[in-house]
Amino acid sequence: MSEESPGVQTAENPGGESDPSLQLAPPDGQVDISVLIKAFQDTARDCAAYNSQCRMNFQTRFAIWSGQSADNKKHSREGDDTEPTPWEGASDMRVYEVDHAINFKVALYSMARRKANLIAIPVNSGKIERAKVVSNFMRWLINTQVPQVDREDELLAQYLKEKGIAVMGQFWEKKQEKVLDVIRMQDIQGIIDSEAKKRGEDPRRLPRAQEILSHEDTQESFENGLMQFYEVGRRKAKQMMAELKSTGETSIAINGREVSRPVLRAFNLDEDIFIPPYATDLETAPYIFRVQYYTPEQLRAFIVTDNWDENWVEEAIKTCKGRMMTIVPDNGTTPISRNFIFRYQRFNELVGVVYGYRRLSDVDNVPGIYLTIFNPDLAPGADQDGYAKHGLLPYRHGQYPFVLYRAEYLSRRIHDSRGIPEVGKQFQDNIKAHRDARMDAASIGIIPPVGFPQGRPPGAWGPGARLPERRAGEYHFIDRPSMGGDANTEKSEEIMMAGFREYNGINTGEEDNQVAAILNQFETDKYLSGWSASLWQCWKLYQQYGEDEVFFRIAGLKQQDPAVMQKGDPSEDFDFILTYDAINFDPDARAAKMERINNLCQTADKDGVVNWSALLQIELEAEDPYIAEAIIEPKPQATQQIISKVQDDLTQISAGIQKNFTPGTPPQLALQVIQAWVQQQDVAQRMQSDPAFEARAQNYIKMVTFAQQQQTNAITGKLGAPPAPMGGP
Repeated sequence: MSEESPGVQTAENPGGESDPSLQLAPPDGQVDISVLIKAFQDTARDCAAYNSQCRMNFQTRFAIWSGQSADNKKHSREGDDTEPTPWEGASDMRVYEVDHAINFKVALYSMARRKANLIAIPVNSGKIERAKVVSNFMRWLINTQVPQVDREDELLAQYLKEKGIAVMGQFWEKKQEKVLDVIRMQDIQGIIDSEAKKRGEDPRRLPRAQEILSHEDTQESFENGLMQFYEVGRRKAKQMMAELKSTGETSIAINGREVSRPVLRAFNLDEDIFIPPYATDLETAPYIFRVQYYTPEQLRAFIVTDNWDENWVEEAIKTCKGRMMTIVPDNGTTPISRNFIFRYQRFNELVGVVYGYRRLSDVDNVPGIYLTIFNPDLAPGADQDGYAKHGLLPYRHGQYPFVLYRAEYLSRRIHDSRGIPEVGKQFQDNIKAHRDARMDAASIGIIPPVGFPQGRPPGAWGPGARLPERRAGEYHFIDRPSMGGDANTEKSEEIMMAGFREYNGINTGEEDNQVAAILNQFETDKYLSGWSASLWQCWKLYQQYGEDEVFFRIAGLKQQDPAVMQKGDPSEDFDFILTYDAINFDPDARAAKMERINNLCQTADKDGVVNWSALLQIELEAEDPYIAEAIIEPKPQATQQIISKVQDDLTQISAGIQKNFTPGTPPQLALQVIQAWVQQQDVAQRMQSDPAFEARAQNYIKMVTFAQQQQTNAITGKLGAPPAPMGGP
């Protein structure tokens, strides 16, 4: 453990400076943890203004304010000197217009990401075929191998639209857990027989496993065999023998399948990630801090999987369990929650950890990203240096393992980006005021105030109540307020709601639809560009940690055999682009677009370059991807099935059976099979000598020709003239 103080010049702290951005990369055992803790707390303190805005955004989105009641009415509180305005029990409705707008954007972004077209573009090479394989492989890797990718995508979009900024972290996970394996007597017998064959002995002449276990003279050799083969201690071997005697089987913990995969995690910038507010992008930030809470079991697992310091882990569990970390001195922030019980019980079983990422230079002035894992409330001690782990981040792509997503660019500063609640609060507050006004007007209109003689309130009030009066009209309703303004408040609310939704690109049917389409497309492209950067980091992590060869099924046009992904050259690089046309969410607009594409392909594809199978796949997936997956066969397999079906029809025609052409079968392919069939010598001779056979064959050929003519007529009806032959002028 380093004994240096912050004011002493060290490899990490040259010249006695306490500015972490001026430090050199510290050698192992010389990390000045106090400097890092101060940098973390200063960064969190400098982000206080942004954090305060995030809290206001949260309260606006979920309609939270002081003095709320569960019945959505205003009530006086104990100790208050003033009554609620306008009266006790007045309307105090919650309005979720901002929440609706955020959820719309989250659905838009998440669906666009799932349906987006992924293209890999080779950098400094022309490997087009390789790029196609990489594109499909990355689609398969992200959608099937990344755990909970849809959840993290939705969280990312939620953070982005509520808080204005979000971060996606890209990591590589390698882990292996113990699993329970059941061992039976026949398994042990198989091991004994196998070992005997290796020695050249006949297993049938040797004692059986049950006999060895039953005799006292051979039990010791049986025990030694268990210890040697299963690599267990003597105590475990004796336990296994006892279980085998009583039940015929035992169990042992073995290493399960090793998991090696990319992991994506969404973070917000007010609780999870802290970045200096003066930074203009992630890669120029001197340091980034990530806050995480773990259970004691998870921390102990990191000792084995990630080489965390065991003494630090045990000390952290002992002294920091159940405590929220002091992010800013004397001002511990509490995570925002809609449930007070959850808020205060959240940390009972958890230990806080801070991942400090810093871009530092070594003694040769070579920069690198260094990771230090610590807890700001755990100081160095006699047995631990104040951090769980320190060292150069092993990722070779040379970037922080994060990608920043911004809702807008108002300036270059990272935090200068607004969430929907910041703009929508004024709209939502006014909508709430209008709704409360109408509710209060309706309440006083249905049950208006009652007038009665002073000192003689009515004993009962309601239908059929009997009220003794000395003079007519002593008991009466006070004049009801005019209800003429009710329609005006409703119209005003509609205008404000339409204005807010138009501002956010939500089509209400009244404004110009093109404006909403442009805004949504712009926001979708910006979101997908962030995902493109995340995919690039995942690709680099796969190149570093992934398997050399991976078999996978291409997502999209089916293939009969799985594709093979070879890792290739470590220096091979690709840019990844995700694109999606937001107009595809409108079924009518999508159908019109596909019709234009079909017409263009039919009229302009003179060289036959259009892949009609791929076009059919796109059209069906646009309508329903599950149906497309079920009905479309791989092209070689589908072609062979059609050929086999036509050949079977021709065989039955030869056998004297009348056959009809199956509707939906491609007539062009069927005619090719028929032409090859009639050109066979024995078929041609029989058609000349057997009139009945010729009639059956010609009838079948006419049906195929008619089906082909129907397809041509359909195209002619669209074009106004028969289509030109492929390759024609």
